[in-house]
Amino acid sequence: MSGTAVMMMVLFMVVIWGGLAASIIALRRNPDEKSGLLGESEYATDEVLISHEV
Repeated sequence: MSGTAVMMMVLFMVVIWGGLAASIIALRRNPDEKSGLLGESEYATDEVLISHEV
């Protein structure tokens, strides 16, 4: 491979793996269960939400 091809490969690997690392860090800081409109509401528990399903 040429030097340009290796440089582009490394660049895109850093972008892809960096995005994965950034998303993992973001989810660890703010998990899905605690974010969003309902957040930690008492009405957002699994038991309450399952009981509302028909």
